[in-house]
Amino acid sequence: MNGIGIDANELPYIFERYYRGTNTTDALGSGHGMAISRDIIKAHGGTVTVTSARGSGTTIRIELPA
Repeated sequence: MNGIGIDANELPYIFERYYRGTNTTDALGSGHGMAISRDIIKAHGGTVTVTSARGSGTTIRIELPA
């Protein structure tokens, strides 16, 4: 993993519409991407989970039924 990671206190909010983390001041976006992705995955019977640590990067795991 690499990247800045996501603070643990922000993880519960990353799938909310319009949510942008505190360290996204230089990044473009409206805060819809993760919410839309989660909704599509759920519509197909799947799950999405996120593990992250500040300074260690982020892993997003998507599981879809066969």
